[in-house]
Formats: sequence, C-alpha cells, structure tokens
Amino acid sequence: MTGKHEQSPEHRKAHDLAEEAIETAAQGDTRKAKSLADEAKSIDPKIDQEMARELQDDRRQAENYKGKAGETP
Repeated sequence: MTGKHEQSPEHRKAHDLAEEAIETAAQGDTRKAKSLADEAKSIDPKIDQEMARELQDDRRQAENYKGKAGETP
C-alpha cells in the first residue's frame, strides 16, 4: 500500500529521475547519472533510500532466478 507521499507528482518525478540515473550509470555515464540523482534528491530527499531498497529487492529476485535456473527437474 502506498501513502500519499508516494503518490505525489513530485515523488513520481523524483523516482523517474532516480531510475534514469541508475540506467545512465549502468551505461557508463557517471557524471550525468550523478546529476540526475542529485536532481531527484532535491525533489525528494528520501528517494535514495527507496531506490536502494528497490535495487536490493531486484538483486534478490535475480539471485533467486539464477538459483532456480540451475536446478534440474
């Protein structure tokens, strides 16, 4: 269940910018990624905590998938 904060246009904008920052960093443009991340944090100072949780959840899901892919029926 999401709260009012997570539903606000500002939060959604910060979330989109943070996701773009992650993708940009993965592509190797760390300077632009930092700029995007800083912009996201200026809109929503707590966005970095949320994105860290999302990345951790994604990593867990990937590890679970990798573990299941190696199983034999």
